[in-house]
Amino acid sequence: MPEHTLKTYTVDCRLGTIFAAESPRGLCALTLPSHNSRDFALLLDRRAPRAAILPVEAEETLSGRQLLAYLAGRGTSLDAPLDLRGLTPFTVAVMERVRAIPHGQTLTYGRVAREVGRPAAARAVGQVMHHNPVPLFVP
Repeated sequence: MPEHTLKTYTVDCRLGTIFAAESPRGLCALTLPSHNSRDFALLLDRRAPRAAILPVEAEETLSGRQLLAYLAGRGTSLDAPLDLRGLTPFTVAVMERVRAIPHGQTLTYGRVAREVGRPAAARAVGQVMHHNPVPLFVP
């Protein structure tokens, strides 16, 4: 029996295809154009192994509408809810802190590590961001 249903969609942009999945709680998986459908299937298997898959049009999801507007240059806000279930508390803390960085600003991994209470974990912050399951929404 599926744990829940994921709405999956694709968005074509000038660099290729973006694959995404949104659960009832929010965006849970997204691949950049450098990845393919097999990479996306592997990401879905890690993020929601028992989920039923329902292909939809991007416009049918909040994250899809925001992504389409962003790629069309009509907005910078990618603030749709995220579904970060299954990630470690440290990973969630890092992703939430990074997501809160204002558009156009940056923080070092060391600063993010300090701000999430793990001052010696700059490399771990880098690993979290390297394995980020929702890039663009958590840049």
